[in-house]
Amino acid sequence: MSAGEIHGTVAGAPSRDAPATGSQTSWEGLRRLVDDRTGRRRVRDAPDTEERRRPAVGSVEELSRAVTEDPEFGRRLIEGLLRIRPAEAAPADRPPLPVPHQLPLDRPGFVGREDEIAELDQLLGEGRGAGPDTAVISSVGGAPGVGKTALMVHWAHRSRDAFPDGQLYVNLRGYGPGIPLEPAEVLADFLHALDVASPKVPQELEPRAAMFRTLLHERKMLLLLDNARDTAQVLPLLPGSATCVVIVTSRNRLQGLVGTYGARSIRLDTLSERESVELLTGIVGGDRVLHEPGAVEELAAGCGHLPLALSIVGERVAAYPQWPIADLLEGLGTERHRLDTFAADGEDTGAEQREVRVAFSWSYRALGAGSARCFRMLGLHPTGEFSLLAAAAATGDSRARTNVYLRGLIDCHLLEQVAPDRFRFHDLIHDYAAERAYEEESEESREESIRRCLLWYLHTADAANRQLMPHRRAIDLDALPDRCEPLRFADGAQALTWCDTERTHLIALVRQAVQCEQDAIAWQLPVVLWSFFNVRKLMSDWIVTHELGLAGARRSGCHKGEAWTLNSLGNAYRGTLEFDKAVEVWEQALAIRRRIGDKYGEGTSLNNLAGALRRMDRIEDSIRCSKKALAIHRDIRDRWNEGIDLNSLGTAYRDLGRIEQAIAYWLDALVIQREIKDLFGQGTSLNHLGEAYRTAGRDDEAVATFDEALRIRRSFGDEPGAAATAVNLGATLAAMGRPKEAAVYYSLALKDLERLGDPRTEAVKEAIRALDDDIAPWTPDA
Repeated sequence: MSAGEIHGTVAGAPSRDAPATGSQTSWEGLRRLVDDRTGRRRVRDAPDTEERRRPAVGSVEELSRAVTEDPEFGRRLIEGLLRIRPAEAAPADRPPLPVPHQLPLDRPGFVGREDEIAELDQLLGEGRGAGPDTAVISSVGGAPGVGKTALMVHWAHRSRDAFPDGQLYVNLRGYGPGIPLEPAEVLADFLHALDVASPKVPQELEPRAAMFRTLLHERKMLLLLDNARDTAQVLPLLPGSATCVVIVTSRNRLQGLVGTYGARSIRLDTLSERESVELLTGIVGGDRVLHEPGAVEELAAGCGHLPLALSIVGERVAAYPQWPIADLLEGLGTERHRLDTFAADGEDTGAEQREVRVAFSWSYRALGAGSARCFRMLGLHPTGEFSLLAAAAATGDSRARTNVYLRGLIDCHLLEQVAPDRFRFHDLIHDYAAERAYEEESEESREESIRRCLLWYLHTADAANRQLMPHRRAIDLDALPDRCEPLRFADGAQALTWCDTERTHLIALVRQAVQCEQDAIAWQLPVVLWSFFNVRKLMSDWIVTHELGLAGARRSGCHKGEAWTLNSLGNAYRGTLEFDKAVEVWEQALAIRRRIGDKYGEGTSLNNLAGALRRMDRIEDSIRCSKKALAIHRDIRDRWNEGIDLNSLGTAYRDLGRIEQAIAYWLDALVIQREIKDLFGQGTSLNHLGEAYRTAGRDDEAVATFDEALRIRRSFGDEPGAAATAVNLGATLAAMGRPKEAAVYYSLALKDLERLGDPRTEAVKEAIRALDDDIAPWTPDA
């Protein structure tokens, strides 16, 4: 293939959108070089972001002048690009990965477990003797509250230097009132942590697991799989390399891991009396222990020597420094007698479980009425992890009052704060809180709390949606109840951060809405997450939540909700390239919207259909749909969608080879998008126009148009779009006989394209190699 054919191939390949990150070490030297030569130093004062790390090339003209006027600068720039080219820096199947550090905080005051720690230490040497495709696995089991997670996290912190490639952690939620995490969901999170962009994450479980095993092959990584339900939940998450160590905690014995996969089984017993007293001493203070050693030993025995129970009871004792411990013991004994009296006939929860419940109940009964009610209502949260405002929504109290209640629960060890404005129940305590809610709250009270909490997440997600896609029509939501304050976001970056943090919880909330027959929220919550799913390309989450929402809309007979959900579901199928499915659901949505007289929705569904039909080579059908959509959107004065329709028409006419008509439509779209300040639309239209100008032989116009598109796309963080435009610039400049500038723009795009799995990647590598003849005289100095 000739160089010209290679550059033409690069320019013609399709692109895919997804967020991207860069590599500081690869680009830092070039950033300084270009900044020094072009005088673009302002970016050095910016925060440490990707924009700062990359060469601050502002325009083709600026870079071209620098290269032309200073041959030495040009030589050094090309030399640097050749040195950092990802294809030469590492094998194609071994790209550099980030190093995740996901360990939870190590709890202070950890005592005992010397034998178990020594046994875990042996795992570090076992990998060298295991087969090359065998991960080193340990299954840590034991009764609820015996300290499985605490041991695992403590050992992981003291051993983390043995895992220079990182540590991954997940609470599988195998036990608790919520729904256990699906292995596919966990794998998606792990792959994202390893810098795999959403479009590259396979939709099915087995391909995801295979990709995960490939990425971890021969890497020294630690996986902590906490609170597993059973072996089936764990198996897809196991790496296949002896360089990895996996620790799994579960109340079950997970015999499948031990018998089939050679896992080392560690069964935790309760603490010894000495260890229990040591733990209590750290909480209540050495002086009190010295004055009442017998009472402390009795207290430890009363807690069953279980670390969780000891911590909770110890905090209760520490809260009353003037009371003798012996007097407090009477209250603990009374609580145990009360629970034994009211236990169901024949119920056998086991001694350890009973002692933990005694500790929970003793602390719970000491709470004030407001704190106790807060505890119960938060037990209804589907994951048991939440923010202050979400908690306030669930309780119906003010932010300030709820904060007081949460602090009280933390002081009693009934709740832990895991991050600023982030709180979480231990799974056993979450169970107990939910149990108290179902025992002590009326059905009406429980339903009201669940609905309030769901509405808070719904309205906050809607606020995020409005920031991420401000021109998209919003849906009508049910009004918020009193003292329910959803978050507001200053910009799209804030909105994305919140969505990323809450992603798995939002999926659980959609499931809860369906289970509780909150059908309106069940379809509205996925629909308002459309922008988030679209930006992050979270196709599996998109499909799962919308299928749940669709069931809710149909169960309640809400045709508007059914159409909205079907329309959004079609976008997800388009993202997975399942165009037949996309057309099917869009046609269903279109029929419903026509039947209920939703003109906006009719136009949107028509435009979506047009895009799918074009991808299926049904160009004339696509044009007919786009023209119908355009007429509707002009009639209802929807300028944003009018711009989208014009863009779609331009693309269809381009595919027919009618370039001048395509250019006319894109120019019309650009006028509207500039008028309404639609930056995303402007970047798309300009990129299309640049491609059309290049096809028509109007190279100078193409370069100027691509340059403007690149600046706009970079201005609002559209890195996938910016990478695609940089490729177009590189191809155009190469065809114009400007190989030095072409190499710069190709290389700027290449890293993101590789990470995204973009089909242009290999063509761009080949295009850079094709430029080597032009820059061969510039060999690196010795």
